[in-house]
Amino acid sequence: MNIRILVTGSRGKSSVVRLIHRALVSGGIEAYGRITGVIPRTLTLRGELPIYRSSGAHVREMKWWINAMPSDAEAVVMENSAVSPDLQHLASLWLDPTLTVLTNVRPDHQDAWGNDEDSASVALCKGIPGGGRVLLGAEADRPLVRALLKNKGCMITVVPELPEPRSYRVSNEALALEACRISGVVGPEVTEGIKSLLPDIADFSVLDAGGGKLAFAFSANDVVSSESLFYSLGWRREDVTVLFNHRRDRGNRLRVFAPWIEKESWKDRIVIGDRPFFRSGGARYVGLDRPEDLIALVSRAGLVFGCGNVVHGLPLDAKIILERMS
Repeated sequence: MNIRILVTGSRGKSSVVRLIHRALVSGGIEAYGRITGVIPRTLTLRGELPIYRSSGAHVREMKWWINAMPSDAEAVVMENSAVSPDLQHLASLWLDPTLTVLTNVRPDHQDAWGNDEDSASVALCKGIPGGGRVLLGAEADRPLVRALLKNKGCMITVVPELPEPRSYRVSNEALALEACRISGVVGPEVTEGIKSLLPDIADFSVLDAGGGKLAFAFSANDVVSSESLFYSLGWRREDVTVLFNHRRDRGNRLRVFAPWIEKESWKDRIVIGDRPFFRSGGARYVGLDRPEDLIALVSRAGLVFGCGNVVHGLPLDAKIILERMS
């Protein structure tokens, strides 16, 4: 395989893999991709196939996936799904990437990485091979990242920051287009392929729910991304209910969000999903049993901004129902 692209970062990995894969296929390349995201999938020339697991996610799934590539594969694009800093290097060891894409660096997985951007930078850069070609998104172009990669002897290319206003989709498209250019795949069909890719199932959107609107930002599960998406709506915070979907096995995420939930002048603050056993930013817990209950809550509340976790509980099912109703 002449093109082997590894995508890492705090956010947007699955989206960037999907865009690069579509661009390569549009450019006439026999390309395959792997994303974990909301639904683990293999991306093929003819569509997306779910990856079925007999148990939970495991880092060795990446090695299995690479070894299962068909003999006619000309390119692979893979998301680094490791979380532990000590396991970050395995993806590059198994793939031997011709290009590594670092989408951004934001605080995440604080229990494993630490609490700030510098800690995230150190963790993520452990997964970038020495001497390799690296493409940095504008948000990943940090002095510490450059220093770490320089010490590894990496060749760095940076996608310039786009002028305001910009969206995550536009930023990700720019990353994908540059990754293809570096890989020698260019042409109008490549750009068109990127532009034509439909949003993924859990991408940010605003859904009508009776008399209310749900800003579906559950997959942007860090404060920086959530605030950026909220700002893009143009909604007055005083008119909005913030809704956090809690996972017991991701308890630290709610702790990180709590100051943001508490200090801002939201109309109301609600936690759904698993009941938290600690103070949660002044939010009240509402137990919901069905996706229809979530839709009814949004209808009563008016403007609702949903964040926290998407791969758990009711939000995704509610989104599917609302999209079918629209």
